Amino acid sequence: MHNADTDAPARFDFGRATTSLAAAATIAVAPLADVALGPAGSGQSAHSIPVYLMARVAHDIGHNDWAFQGGNAGRVGWVVSYVGLGLFWLGVAVWMRVRARAERPVSRLWLRVLAATWGTEFVTAALTGGAGLLAAHNSSSLDPILLHFADLCSPWWACVAAILVVARAEHSTLALRAAIGYGVLLAIVLTVPLPGPDAVKVLILALPAAVPALMTPRQRQEPTAVTPDAVAAG
Repeated sequence: MHNADTDAPARFDFGRATTSLAAAATIAVAPLADVALGPAGSGQSAHSIPVYLMARVAHDIGHNDWAFQGGNAGRVGWVVSYVGLGLFWLGVAVWMRVRARAERPVSRLWLRVLAATWGTEFVTAALTGGAGLLAAHNSSSLDPILLHFADLCSPWWACVAAILVVARAEHSTLALRAAIGYGVLLAIVLTVPLPGPDAVKVLILALPAAVPALMTPRQRQEPTAVTPDAVAAG
């Protein structure tokens, strides 16, 4: 009996690839989790970074003492994380463009992934800087909330954005669940000072992306329409 499904061409699963890459990037920074991701309780507060940098430029040393506490490791890590993740997703987008040409020449998935990741980084950086500066030049009961919100704004939300874009494009339920799971754990890691080493927290954060990547095949069957000729042949 003729089976139309078995004759359907296999299509590369970008959902699996994107979740795998997000998990790999997360696992790669586990040894430097405190400065690369800044989990709550690590002592590396994201909100102090833009205030410190802008105060340096304005020669306003000493005005915001809380922004100058600690060393430079967290500040360098904050900048490097943004730049590194931006370049990482640029490389992924270029790879997706090359990989998709053979199967979907008109696909703009790579461009949407790049726009989503870079756009997310721009928004989180702007929110971090805005909240930090507002708290630095203001004195109100909302300042602690603003600083806590600034710590929530992280360049690692770009991983969530990339997976969501691919999940929507490929109608992948597993990728969608991976994005939601990663986002929930990321919010917890950034705002709740959980006990345990920071590296372990980052490894746990990678699980929502790593597990679906292992569960889905590398390629999937392209759905094909059932024609009268196919039915007659069966």
